[in-house]
Amino acid sequence: MKTLQRWWELWRLARIRLRSEADYQAFQRYQGQWVVEDLIRRGCTVAGRRILDLGCGYGGYSVALREAGAWVVALDLSLLSSLGEGIMEVRGDAIRLPFASEAFDGVFCASLIEHVPDPAGLLREIRRAVRAEGWVYLSFPPFYSPRGGHQFSPFHYLGERVALTAIRWRRWWGEGSWIPERFPTHPPSFARAFGDYGLYPLTIRRARELISQAGFRIVHQGVRFLPLNLSRLPLLGELLTWHVEFILRP
Repeated sequence: MKTLQRWWELWRLARIRLRSEADYQAFQRYQGQWVVEDLIRRGCTVAGRRILDLGCGYGGYSVALREAGAWVVALDLSLLSSLGEGIMEVRGDAIRLPFASEAFDGVFCASLIEHVPDPAGLLREIRRAVRAEGWVYLSFPPFYSPRGGHQFSPFHYLGERVALTAIRWRRWWGEGSWIPERFPTHPPSFARAFGDYGLYPLTIRRARELISQAGFRIVHQGVRFLPLNLSRLPLLGELLTWHVEFILRP
C-alpha cells in the first residue's frame, strides 16, 4: 500500500511540475526523499556529512539531502533563490569545480551527465572532489530508452534532424509555462537543447566504461524506484531502463 501511495504522489507531482519553479522543486524533492532513503539503506552515510548536489537544478534534491541531516553544497550554472539554512548555493561549472580535492563526503549527481559534452571530464572532477572513503550517486535516463530523448522523445529514435523538425509542429513540453524563460522553445540542435547546456546521447554501456576509467567501482546499479532491474541486460536494458542509477565508490 505504501508503494502504491508513493507512486500515486510521484505521478501527481510529475503532472503539475511545469506549473512553476516551486512545483518543479517539489517534484525533485519528493524523488530525492525516496532516493536518499535508498542511499542510506545501502550504506551511504548522509547525516552530518558534507554533500555536493552537482547540477542541482531547482534544488529539490538539495532540500531532501538537507532534511536527511546533510550539510549541502548545491551547484548549478544558474543561481537559485534561497534554499534555506544548511544549503550553500554556488554558481559554477561541473567540469571545473571550484572546490579543493577531496572536499566532500558524498556527491549526488542526478540527471546531469547526459547534459554535458564531456562526461569523462565530469566523472574525473567528481573523483577529484570526493573523499577516498566517500560515495557517489549517479543517475540518468539512457538515451535509447523511451524518455532518453527528453523533450525530443520519441522522435530521438529517428535521429537529430528528424527530432528537431518534429518538435517544431508538436506542442513542446514547456510551452505555456515558465520553462521557456530559460530554455529555447525550438532549439537548433541537441547540443543547444536547453540554452546553456545540451543533450548528448549516453548509453548505460558507455557510462560504465567512463565510470571505470575515472577510477570508480560500481557497488550498485539499478533502475530508479523499480525492483525489477533490467539495466544490466545487453541492448534490451538500454531500451527498457527508464532511469538508471549507480552508487559508486573511489
